[in-house]
Amino acid sequence: MTTQEKRPLVFLTIDILTFSIYFGILLNTYKGDTNSTDELFFWSTSILILIPVIIISRIILYVLYSIFNTITTKEKEEKFLIDELGEIIKLKAKRNFNTTFMLGFVTTMILLSIGLSITLMFKMFFFSIFSAFIVQNISEYYYVKKGI
Repeated sequence: MTTQEKRPLVFLTIDILTFSIYFGILLNTYKGDTNSTDELFFWSTSILILIPVIIISRIILYVLYSIFNTITTKEKEEKFLIDELGEIIKLKAKRNFNTTFMLGFVTTMILLSIGLSITLMFKMFFFSIFSAFIVQNISEYYYVKKGI
């Protein structure tokens, strides 16, 4: 398996671990008996905290993966996805990310407009972010494998 094929799978694993741990911690700290203003503050803050958590976890875990991969394969990490084909692959994967996120966002807004609670709305918002990252990683792997 080439580095171009391994990279999205590694990021897929990192994203699943990060979201699972963060969302588990989030659900354990959430107190369901708050009023709607406190609830809105809690969920909005948790989404804003999610962004640096994802970035930091991706950096740290990918550096650890690169070190481990270099030690086991005795090959230096090559620069991947830097040519035109790599850019096309990244753009198509990003397009799939945006489409998935927007579908989740619109679905969440529709459900909120018909009476869904704020808690469920933010949980679905988290799920749409998580789904978008999963779709992006799988798309990138698929496009690299297919050679688009």
